[in-house]
Amino acid sequence: MLKRTVAGILAALFGITIIVFRDTPALVVVVGALSVIATWEIEKVIGLKNKAIFIISLIFSGGVVAFYEYRAELASVGITVPTTAVFAVYAMLVFILMLTDFKNTKFEQVASVIVASALVPFAFSTIVFLNDMSETYPEFFGGDKHYDLFFILFGLFAAWLTDTFAYFTGRFLGKHKMCPNISPKKTVEGAIGGVLGGILSCVILFIIFDKFYFTTHALSLVWVIVVSLVLSIVGMCGDLTASVVKRNFGVKDFGNILPGHGGVMDRFDSGLFVLAMLWVIVTVTGNISV
Repeated sequence: MLKRTVAGILAALFGITIIVFRDTPALVVVVGALSVIATWEIEKVIGLKNKAIFIISLIFSGGVVAFYEYRAELASVGITVPTTAVFAVYAMLVFILMLTDFKNTKFEQVASVIVASALVPFAFSTIVFLNDMSETYPEFFGGDKHYDLFFILFGLFAAWLTDTFAYFTGRFLGKHKMCPNISPKKTVEGAIGGVLGGILSCVILFIIFDKFYFTTHALSLVWVIVVSLVLSIVGMCGDLTASVVKRNFGVKDFGNILPGHGGVMDRFDSGLFVLAMLWVIVTVTGNISV
């Protein structure tokens, strides 16, 4: 109970930070720092000892977030960064650096590093994407910046409140184990309660924004219900996926930056899946091209 309470407080503090500083350089600093820490935690868990790969991957992890935050500014001065080519070169560099300590560096570690230092920061960067939705797609959202905040909160609600409702429902009503070999404490009743609680939370959030803040009404209640359902399920799958990874490497938590409460990846495992999926859904909605 204490662990969940502390996690909830930390989540609330993070949400407040996003709200207050989301239109300042502090946003990219916070998100970039989280990305670097998450990458570091994963590489520690997989047992990476190659210092060259370790250093370059952490730099790349922070660079991914910074790039996505300032790519528009770079484009405005004529600097176009070919992201696919950059990723290809980075992947090759990581594999080449495997040669610097080949006796202690396994292929699966290198592959894991690429996932940790590229895909995890990209998932974190979706916070930046969602915060720019009104400017990126003015034809759909009418330039209403309230949608930027709404989408960020929508993703966080779907991830964290689903988890919270699932925990308490499972604690008091749970009887049937859902995935005993992956996460013994999770129950079918908890999952149902989590999904329903996540949907209800997102619907309340939407009603408040639609009634008091939105100047352009681009979304419907049906859209919110369907998407929140999808996100709640995706969030639970993300949480279970993280549990599988930890079981594969025989660890309880990814890190201990929060003593007794795990690390950044332990707090954002479901959130990264949800935020990334929300970004995909929003960009697809209304035939918006990525």
